[in-house]
Amino acid sequence: MKPAFMSRLIILSLVFAVGAHAFDADAIAQAACAASSPGGFVSAIRRTCSGTQASCNTICSNAISGMRAIYGNQGSTTGTCFQAFHFYYKHATLKPEEKGKALLAMHRYRDGCNSTSCGPNFCCCKA
Repeated sequence: MKPAFMSRLIILSLVFAVGAHAFDADAIAQAACAASSPGGFVSAIRRTCSGTQASCNTICSNAISGMRAIYGNQGSTTGTCFQAFHFYYKHATLKPEEKGKALLAMHRYRDGCNSTSCGPNFCCCKA
């Protein structure tokens, strides 16, 4: 094999290996929202966490057109919040053989839909 080809193959393998163990906060939040949903069309919407911000109720209401565009204009014409989470981006790096240690963390709010403080950074919205 040519050295240039081998270099590319090694780089591609490293990119794949790193990507295979990386996490995607949006996908994790979407899964958490779907798992806690009352059913129907659900989206995890990012929320800024700094100072006073719009509540998840407001964010969900404002996000309805984008949500419906994803769903093919299905579901309700009103976006409502049903749950909120704070996803902690700081995470551990574990070796495959390590067990019994935390990797990621999230906080589930009892009434996060109304919060305007830095709390939830993902809103669970239903269309």
